[in-house]
Amino acid sequence: MDTREKILSAAVRAFAEKGFNGVSVDEIAKRAGVKKALIYYYFPSKDELFREVWEKSLDELENHLFSEIEGEGSYMKKIKGFLKAYIDFVTNRKVISEVINKERASVMSEDKWSNLKERYEGFLGRIAQLIDEGKRYNAVYDDIDPLAAANLISGSFGHSEKPGVLEKMISLIMRGILKK
Repeated sequence: MDTREKILSAAVRAFAEKGFNGVSVDEIAKRAGVKKALIYYYFPSKDELFREVWEKSLDELENHLFSEIEGEGSYMKKIKGFLKAYIDFVTNRKVISEVINKERASVMSEDKWSNLKERYEGFLGRIAQLIDEGKRYNAVYDDIDPLAAANLISGSFGHSEKPGVLEKMISLIMRGILKK
């Protein structure tokens, strides 16, 4: 792993544990085993470091979720595969999931993160398109707002570590939006 990747890896773990406001560049440097100045060599500010962590985290989440359903012809298999892939991500990539869950509200509300907000809204848009596709196939209730459903789905996972709870959440979401 090169130095830049070590810094990013340490930053992901730190932001996941303590959030953006709870961690310092000094702490990230210690976790990465580098001097603070080296972090600033790669990232001009803590904000820039966080931007990269956020974007890489969303890229990884999107790639995992949407690659699982690419080319699937059956809408029911597609939506089930998507939701199962979401659980798989939350379960097996906890650190990245925690960064997204912990910082979502800040990213969506603070002006300094407007480009990250747009990036997250793009992710929500892809989920909304999946819900809208279900409407076209008459599989999703007509009165379901695709963006509201996307927000529900993206905000639901990652809040429970208890076995079986995530699967029950999928069942509830599916019964709430799907006709069959």
